[in-house]
Amino acid sequence: MAVGVRTSRSRASRARARRPREGTLRWPPRWPAEAWGSIAVTALFLALSIRWVTQDHSIPISDAGYHLGVAIEVFKQLQAGQLSQAVGIHLLYPPLVYLVSAAGAYIGGLSIPSMVIAEDLFFVPLLALGCYQIGRLAFGPRVGLLAVIFALGSPWLAKLLHMIMLDAPQAAMASVSVWLILATGYFTRLRYCAAAGLAVGLGMLTKEPLAMFVAGVLAVTFLRGGWRQWRGLAVFGAVLFLVAGIWYISEQAQVRSIGTSVTEAGTSGASAIAPPRVSSQNFQWYMWSFLDLQIYLPLFLFAAVGGVWTLVGFVRRRWVSPFAPELAVGAFVGWLGLTETFVHDNRYGMSMLVYFAVFGSFWIVRLPRRGRIAASAALVLVALANTLASNFGVGGNWTISLPRPLQAGAPQPHSATVYSNEGYLETAAPETGSNMLGTLKELKQGGVEAVLVLPSEAENEAAFVEGLYPLSIIANLNLGESAPPANLSSAVAVFDREALGKNSTPPCVKLNDGTGVWIRLGNPYAPGAKDFCPSRKPQFYTN
Repeated sequence: MAVGVRTSRSRASRARARRPREGTLRWPPRWPAEAWGSIAVTALFLALSIRWVTQDHSIPISDAGYHLGVAIEVFKQLQAGQLSQAVGIHLLYPPLVYLVSAAGAYIGGLSIPSMVIAEDLFFVPLLALGCYQIGRLAFGPRVGLLAVIFALGSPWLAKLLHMIMLDAPQAAMASVSVWLILATGYFTRLRYCAAAGLAVGLGMLTKEPLAMFVAGVLAVTFLRGGWRQWRGLAVFGAVLFLVAGIWYISEQAQVRSIGTSVTEAGTSGASAIAPPRVSSQNFQWYMWSFLDLQIYLPLFLFAAVGGVWTLVGFVRRRWVSPFAPELAVGAFVGWLGLTETFVHDNRYGMSMLVYFAVFGSFWIVRLPRRGRIAASAALVLVALANTLASNFGVGGNWTISLPRPLQAGAPQPHSATVYSNEGYLETAAPETGSNMLGTLKELKQGGVEAVLVLPSEAENEAAFVEGLYPLSIIANLNLGESAPPANLSSAVAVFDREALGKNSTPPCVKLNDGTGVWIRLGNPYAPGAKDFCPSRKPQFYTN
């Protein structure tokens, strides 16, 4: 008996010795298989995005060009030690995305891939982490994995993350903010209160409308018991203020003018950019935006099933989750905030993705085994199809037409998109043919110091110039937009962008929008002036 006792004690001692001490790290961590699956899906998404960005040579037109230009300006200001200017307000937007992109330029050099990849590496894991943890807290780890697949398999997300844009990063910060607010235990867990304040603060430094997508969750958390936990509320508020409040106070005049323009401007007349507020068209606007452009019909149906299931649970007093009120009210307040602002844009609804992902996933695990397997497989196939379309341009466009238009002014008021390989601003597949940035760099190497753009009748001319601006900075060239005087030197390259076929000579650069760019050095109207292209032989050429 004594031997047996000693043997049992020795085994227990060895077991305690093998057990890690509290607070020590274990590697690899003992996470659920669903957590590792979410990490694998996120890594695959990032690998495809990095591949796309490093292969693409397109011009970042319109807003993509604007945000890239601002990010480059922030990088230059940080290089010059002008921190206050780098974090100051830039037109309408806070500085976090620009600072993250500038960090990428510090590490990888001033280039589009280094800046976009930095944005993706920072925000994509946060988006996946938030979706997984919300699903895990509310419904279990399997829902967390499905929510990650839903979110990263949505068509617009990958397209927006191929460029410097603010809406996908805002969705990422909304995701992690909602998770951490739920994780506070109604403001009883001080560590999570501090983390939630940090996440919401960083979200507010990403884009101002972040508040709309967390306000509902915060309100319900407060009303369901959080109001009693003054210490947790104080920690949350203090961290939020330190992270974002100081910036908003310093920029209060500009922020106030933005808020006034968004909430008080009219929505009727020639300058309207949204339907009248109290109208069926306005209440439907973002629904059709989700159907037509953001998540498409298949993922919308997944989310709709979960939304109806949740509402039925409320009616029957059998909530689908202890956090069902927070998520339902959070989604409703987010949609209502979008609808009640007079500025409507398809990108602005991207932060609803966190709610779509969770509602579109939880009901799958409630099905019988065969139904669960079939629905899970369908979600994976939809996400895979969207990934192929968004990263490789596979396939074409497939829409379902409705009997008649239900909403005037929607992108496609009579149809819902089932599948599309179209990009956000340009093609979904990377542009590997024309290389405007390479042409600009070759011009610089050949002695050119500045670029001027002639007035043109080609479509989207302003968007083209906006995209050309950051490329010219990267190539270390000055950019102007006015027609040049007759005494220009050969150190000035004059760009003429026109529709292909309008000029009998071939362009130096063909763009994927059906236009081309012809280049001349010096006065383009001088007698005998020839077109020029640094990559052609001969470089000066005529018909």
